[in-house]
Amino acid sequence: MRWWQDELTDRAQQRKWIYVIDKRDGKQNLTEEQVDTKDGRFYRLLAIDGTPLDPDQRQQDSARMDRLLHDPSQQLKLKQGYDEDEQNLEKLMALMPDAFLYDYDGVEGNLVRLRFRPNSNYNPPTYEARLAHSMAGTILIDPQQKRLAKLSGRLINRVEFGFGFFGHIDNGGTIEIGRSEVGPSQWKTALINIQLSGRLVFFKTINKQQYETRSDFRPVFGDLSLLEASQLLAP
Repeated sequence: MRWWQDELTDRAQQRKWIYVIDKRDGKQNLTEEQVDTKDGRFYRLLAIDGTPLDPDQRQQDSARMDRLLHDPSQQLKLKQGYDEDEQNLEKLMALMPDAFLYDYDGVEGNLVRLRFRPNSNYNPPTYEARLAHSMAGTILIDPQQKRLAKLSGRLINRVEFGFGFFGHIDNGGTIEIGRSEVGPSQWKTALINIQLSGRLVFFKTINKQQYETRSDFRPVFGDLSLLEASQLLAP
């Protein structure tokens, strides 16, 4: 079941969407409406802890958006962050056929469940690949469309950089990615739940905690600019 081929093919098409994000940011829960553009993701803040923004908060958020539209350095940073996120997800999909071994583990509804574990014959070429290769867990596959519906992985080995001299990622961390069909044969990431910890050189603690859900996907033009996105997000 070569589901990863369809995932990579779909990602290469680079479709763009507008959608709603609910995410944790420190002790707050934020709701945003976000647009994919050719220059990165652009968003408007809608609510904090479930409460819509008051007039002062709306004004502050509008000022943030306006600064981004007029600051090339912020735009470049936005674009670089977007490209890095997309590349990391694509790299994960690309290494899954070789980095893991799979066993059939039953079904959940109309989805096939597979257990995966590291393939000892795979030699990870990068730090990112080493991190991914240390995972074991389950994936859910839509057998009709051959698409990934969910990945749930746990780091079963500590990952060291430079034999531990430059730092490490603790074992026991978890990565969860949920996917949903948003259009005919079109799937998008609807859940990201990453809980990692560790330590880098100079005693810098790694505390990668990300939780967000995405919903209400609507397609937009693929060459949408940041300015056009801001107009779509106008209250």
